[in-house]
Amino acid sequence: MRYALIALLVLFASCSEREAVPEGVMPRDEFTEVLLEMTLTEARMNHEITSLQQELPPMRRYYAGIFTAHGIDSLAFRRSFDHYAMRPREMQGIYEAVVEQLRVMKDSGTQEVPLTKDTTLATDSSSVRNR
Repeated sequence: MRYALIALLVLFASCSEREAVPEGVMPRDEFTEVLLEMTLTEARMNHEITSLQQELPPMRRYYAGIFTAHGIDSLAFRRSFDHYAMRPREMQGIYEAVVEQLRVMKDSGTQEVPLTKDTTLATDSSSVRNR
């Protein structure tokens, strides 16, 4: 009986610890931050498309700016996304953290979209021509 109790304790302890992130996969906090920035950028672009009747924005360029700011590329993001997607509970926690950060930003009034170094939005006629 005592051995069964010890085995259960070990099992619970091992389940509560997070799995080590493999090489080439972004740490959870950084991945969450990138998803937050991408979500804010997409929301801003969707607003411009619908309310300002703009053409489709250059999302790849905006994503590239986010990736550059975090020192990654699209392949590293995809590898990280795939890693966390294979762990539904962890991915759910990441999305919950993004939603919570969005809620905090909304409540505090800090809803600016971090577009990294390229702050030209689709409302700028030069960005529409230069795509």
